[in-house]
Amino acid sequence: MSDVLVVGPVFAPRLWGGHTLREWFGDAVPPETIGEAWVVSGMPDVSGPVVAGPGAGGTLADAWRDGMVTGEPRTDDFPILCKILDPADWLSVQVHPDDDQARRLEGEPRGKAECWYVLAAEPGAELIMGHRAADGDALRADLRAGRLMDQLIRTPVEAGSFFMVPAGCVHAVGPGMLVYEVQQSSDITYRLYDFDRVGADGRPRDLHVDRGFEVVAPYDPTASITAGEPYRVPGGTRRDLVANDFFAVTHWSVDGTVDLTATDYRVVTVVAGHGRLVDPSGETVVGRGSSIVIPRGRTAQMTGDVDFLTTDPGATLPG
Repeated sequence: MSDVLVVGPVFAPRLWGGHTLREWFGDAVPPETIGEAWVVSGMPDVSGPVVAGPGAGGTLADAWRDGMVTGEPRTDDFPILCKILDPADWLSVQVHPDDDQARRLEGEPRGKAECWYVLAAEPGAELIMGHRAADGDALRADLRAGRLMDQLIRTPVEAGSFFMVPAGCVHAVGPGMLVYEVQQSSDITYRLYDFDRVGADGRPRDLHVDRGFEVVAPYDPTASITAGEPYRVPGGTRRDLVANDFFAVTHWSVDGTVDLTATDYRVVTVVAGHGRLVDPSGETVVGRGSSIVIPRGRTAQMTGDVDFLTTDPGATLPG
């Protein structure tokens, strides 16, 4: 049996969801309108199943707690959450708190910094990233006056676009794209505006205006544009997307064999092609949608014709 953990997705119904996830995951996708596949989740209440490897039959939260990821039992929870977003409509205009704000406002251990890698995009697809107002108070005044959308910055996207979304950044993902999202493991979202939609119960969805504007920060575009250019490595090409205190994310395009050994544990999600993840105890066949957690201290290589993203914890980009 391989030493790596193969993790299955958890599917989240969303009002704005599309249909592309069924092309990725087939009959595993429920019949409801699904907007998100939580492909690597160790959140205690929404943890993905471990379908092969150590801890098979349990959840990633169980494996984390029992020390199968880090080599030692844990009392905290898995700190990274990876999703695939499939929007057929705009998500709400929203903002997330940082760690200190999450503890103060919600009694939660962490806030929600996140980042987006655009897997596919139709012509004209765009997202909202930041605002032009002087501060949160000015932006709130624009909301009251019906001018909020005039102050939000729309940005066109294409496949391969990448954005870091720091806590405090006002944002929204638009329709016509498929997005791989890496975030701190938190579900704290403050909706500022929801395009006057109603939920399945026929009522407007809840907004969180007071707390939301308490955490809105001025927009700093340099904090969102972090990705470097692709460069050749033995076995393929890598592109370093972001490295900060919460996660480090890298895109790989492999046509041979690349070494994925890391100092800490590493998350892998395949987004195109097929390959084999090989470690000293065996190998795992992977294809589009496969997600793997390589435990701390394990050596591993990816071989094949395959594109994937890796996510590592911590503040530095591993080799």
